[in-house]
Amino acid sequence: MTAFLWNLMLALLWAAMLGNVTGENLLTGFVIGFLVLALVDTQHIPSRYTTQAWNVARLVARVGWDVLVANARVAYEIATPKLISQPAIYRYDMEARTDAEITLLTLIVTFVPGTLALEVSDDRKCIYVHVMFATTREAFCRELRESVEIPLLRALR
Repeated sequence: MTAFLWNLMLALLWAAMLGNVTGENLLTGFVIGFLVLALVDTQHIPSRYTTQAWNVARLVARVGWDVLVANARVAYEIATPKLISQPAIYRYDMEARTDAEITLLTLIVTFVPGTLALEVSDDRKCIYVHVMFATTREAFCRELRESVEIPLLRALR
């Protein structure tokens, strides 16, 4: 948490040096402060703050891309007269264990158009997901694990 506070302080310093504290100057200062903190190497290991921030940015970018692709696919399905969707319900075995990990995973799954997290099992080891465009269970689970769950766990742990 101290790296985040340093980053905020560097952002405020940047805006103060420019003589105008605006949202744009604070954002620019925050990015510059982040880069400075990422480049400062005190123990010859990457800072956990910069690593976690990078993992969160990659997760947000990946989910954003998935939402964009899913929106196009659902829009195509709606706009064309022939239905190509094949709905199915799959059981997905999770590696997520904490309440926060499980909640965020189910929220991301539900956020992407064409998928809906239906239920978390009683033992909290799997979730049931309704998909609009069914493939095989193995392909769906592999794609969900690689594109959502692993980046999510990297960002949270």
